[in-house]
Amino acid sequence: MKPKRLALILLAAVALLAATLTYRRLYRPAARINPPVEIQDRKTIDFSSGKPVVKDSAKEQAKIDAAVKEIDDAVKDVTFGPPPAKAPEKK
Repeated sequence: MKPKRLALILLAAVALLAATLTYRRLYRPAARINPPVEIQDRKTIDFSSGKPVVKDSAKEQAKIDAAVKEIDDAVKDVTFGPPPAKAPEKK
C-alpha cells in the first residue's frame, strides 16, 4: 500500500474511533433511578448510602433549627428596592 493511502485509512479509523467514543459518552443509558422520596417538613434525607433515607431525630431537628437561625441572621439586613432608573439617552 502507498503511504498516502495508509495515512488516509489511519486517519479515518481514528476519526471513527473518536466519533464512537463521543457517542457512547453522550448517549449512554441512564442509571437506574431510585424511587422518588416525598419531601417532608422538618425531616432530612440522607443520600450518603446511595439510597434515600429519611431521618427524623432530635439531632437532625437541632441541625435544622441551627441552619434556619443562621439563614435568618444572614438575611436580616437584606432589603430589595426598585431598580435604578436609566439615564435618558442623548441623541
